[in-house]
Amino acid sequence: MRISFHHGRHAVLAACGALLSLTVAADSLTTLKRLSLEELADLEVSIVSRRPERLADSAAAVYVLTAEDIRRSGYTSIPELLRLVPGFAVARIDTAEWAIGTRGFNGRFANKLLVMIDGRSVYTPLFSGVFWEAFDTLLEDIERIEVIRGPGASSWGSNAVNGVVNIITKRASETQGGLVSGTWGDRQHGGAVRYGTSAGERGAMRIWAKYHESLPEPAIGSQDGDDDLTRSRAGFRGDWDLTPVDSLSAQGDLQSTDSDDPTLDGGDVMLQWDHVRPSGATDSLRLSYERGRLETGAGSELISEDLDTIDTEYRHRFVPWDRHDLNWGLGYRWYRSRIQGSALNGADPANRVFDLFSTFVQDEITLLDARWYLTLGAKIEHNDFTGWEIQPSVRLRWTPQPSTTLWGAISRAVRTPSRGELDLVGESAELSGESSAYGLPVVYRTTGTSAMESETLIAYEAGYRWRPSAHLGLDVALFYNDYDELRTLELSAIALSTTPYPRWVVSATPDNLLKGQTYGADVVVDWRPTASWKLQAWYSILRMQLQPDARSTDVDASALAGRYPQQQAGLRAGVDLSQRLALDVYARFVDQLPDFDLDAYLALDARLAWRLRPQVTLALVGRNLLDPTHVEYGQGTLSGTPHEIAREVMVRLELQY
Repeated sequence: MRISFHHGRHAVLAACGALLSLTVAADSLTTLKRLSLEELADLEVSIVSRRPERLADSAAAVYVLTAEDIRRSGYTSIPELLRLVPGFAVARIDTAEWAIGTRGFNGRFANKLLVMIDGRSVYTPLFSGVFWEAFDTLLEDIERIEVIRGPGASSWGSNAVNGVVNIITKRASETQGGLVSGTWGDRQHGGAVRYGTSAGERGAMRIWAKYHESLPEPAIGSQDGDDDLTRSRAGFRGDWDLTPVDSLSAQGDLQSTDSDDPTLDGGDVMLQWDHVRPSGATDSLRLSYERGRLETGAGSELISEDLDTIDTEYRHRFVPWDRHDLNWGLGYRWYRSRIQGSALNGADPANRVFDLFSTFVQDEITLLDARWYLTLGAKIEHNDFTGWEIQPSVRLRWTPQPSTTLWGAISRAVRTPSRGELDLVGESAELSGESSAYGLPVVYRTTGTSAMESETLIAYEAGYRWRPSAHLGLDVALFYNDYDELRTLELSAIALSTTPYPRWVVSATPDNLLKGQTYGADVVVDWRPTASWKLQAWYSILRMQLQPDARSTDVDASALAGRYPQQQAGLRAGVDLSQRLALDVYARFVDQLPDFDLDAYLALDARLAWRLRPQVTLALVGRNLLDPTHVEYGQGTLSGTPHEIAREVMVRLELQY
């Protein structure tokens, strides 16, 4: 399923210019409000226990990017927005590829971060991770991004090991009218349109489309690259209040991404029904279908996958007894994966149908004087690869006074094997020259295995939140993670093979021969000296200790600790220079990556926005302003060739009417 906007991008950009000439009423623009620290603390989030709770009361390392944060950042993609999250390691490998993770184990195919949009998982079972180059939506329609640094498996299930990201989009009623935006820069350009209208007496709808192009980042040691990115997407959302106690939401989109390698195309649709009972109990039913196609490699190494996913979940929240708030649910997910290989790569079996059954329960218990709260939860799943998995958690929160919260948690989480680890088989092209032996070429062969076990984590966390005044806030999170059964890629001894022709073969097979520990802390300080000033500083430190089994032959196992920065820091400042002029700057420090022999670097991004009229905003955006280029990540396993990340400048124009 491919949809392309290559021929439509000029129409999109032309529409920007045409609509700018329209005369519209100033009061038709919904003003974006800067939240005070008190309002931010009172913001309701549901990412921890899957029920609404105050951000200040969350017994986890939770962070929220608001719509205002997104707008004022000047960023044009979701991976860039995650740079703003304290404690997240976000490294750009080239124009399209990213290495994104938290609390260790980063890489192009990082597999311990669960990512969702409106509660729908977007990770691929091919490698248990996210194709960040294809993960996109209209950023202006995002209400907030909720993030957990740490496990969230007792609520969300497998792969929510080191963190959870849930992107929550706005209801259609909040995006009425039109929006047109365009970006023009020396390294990227694109445009977007959106229109929202009423849908009957009790409903609202919106439709939108966007197009984006990024030029290749310069290759290391050269000014030429081959990693350009072209991405197009179109979607809709509708929301209806069917009755005073029933609501229905429908949304979906189509997307096409060409990042030189891979190309990804597909679409999805999701329905959600919510009901409020007379007792105050709530029911929610979600059903989604997704269809995607992946193509990677070329020639004799070409491989493609067609993936169909059906996901359904029912949740019920009620108060069974005094002091108890119970939330439980059932889920079922069905996959059909069809892989078409080539002369060198493929899958055995080529087609596989597999599913996942799950149930979860969360109970928040109010203890002494309504200041102590205990949350007990567990997610129980059954998958076709490792069978039953149980992921419990215990969270304790103490609020000695309204401005102070202390919390602690112990959790278990698992990362289940992916189809790539079980089924993919492949062979590299012949290595010639010095790689030959006795006149015969040497090749590397990868083989899947059904003996893979789930990676496991036992996590110990503690945190402290303090708001001594309406202008100052402090958030500290400490963690110690104990991992076992971590994935390794075991190499066999070189062997002679005569089929289909004589050559030396080294086989690589996945196994679970690594364990390790990570520990560290995140500190976030917010200061709002005046209504027009916002300052935030954060610092993160992490240490990794990895212990390969004595039987392991994986040469990269111990090196993983040198692929994640031990220290990171950020300083974000936003100031309204006048009623029409706003300046935002973001400086970030990223420590060295010893395994890649990459030095630490300091980067600076800035946005200067001028509101020409209440409904028209013009912004000048600069990224990586301190250096012409820098490298953020190295040559990881199976990832593309790293590139220099160049300084860039762009102009962004936005019209709402």
